[in-house]
Amino acid sequence: MVTRMENSPLSEIIDISSDPKHIHDQDPIIDPEKEPEEEKFYKKQEESKERIFRSALKLFAERGFFETRIPEISAHAKVGVGTMYRHFRNKDHLFNEAFRISVREFSEFLDNSISKNLSSKEQFFDFWKGLGLFSQGKFDQLIMIERNLSSYILDEESTKSAAGLKQKISEYFAPAQNDINLSLLYPSLILGSFIGILRFHRIQENHIEPSLLEQSAEMLWDGFSKIRQSPTSKKKEKQTKKP
Repeated sequence: MVTRMENSPLSEIIDISSDPKHIHDQDPIIDPEKEPEEEKFYKKQEESKERIFRSALKLFAERGFFETRIPEISAHAKVGVGTMYRHFRNKDHLFNEAFRISVREFSEFLDNSISKNLSSKEQFFDFWKGLGLFSQGKFDQLIMIERNLSSYILDEESTKSAAGLKQKISEYFAPAQNDINLSLLYPSLILGSFIGILRFHRIQENHIEPSLLEQSAEMLWDGFSKIRQSPTSKKKEKQTKKP
């Protein structure tokens, strides 16, 4: 075995006997550029699966479920149709996988980026800015979520993921106590409003001004604030206004 001190020059390497009887076993030299064939195969499979997922996500977001065909996804991902069916059973399976991954990434983003130690208004504005940040790199995921959050195409697992995300979004705004209907409306109202603004400006100018996002948040918050008022608080407000 060759013994080398740390930082020692090559000339200080201790010599070993050339007698075969005294040559110790040595670890095989592995060329990092030569991956085992099995690892290459699995790496290639994962890469093709990732391309399929990204292509499916883009096409589902642009065209919707029914207008997107398997051959179109495979052509966009530059893989054969047979390769697609090795990774996904059918279009429904691929769609639901893409939806769940989108929800998971968005949910993780909210957990890591949006503070809950704020006032209701501050939380809303923080969340609204977060939507802008998330959409910059994952616009297709956001479209996928908004478009299918209550879709009947979702399977059981995806439906649970959607329900969890709805609950998470609703909790940011703490709707009026015991108002279940309002709680269910918040996710669709907020995501739908944001996507509508984003789509319009992407078509018109291919970007959106931060000031416009802030103004739209003010408008929405003003509306939400009125809705959030409980019937009791509204009665009190009317009574104080009476002469």
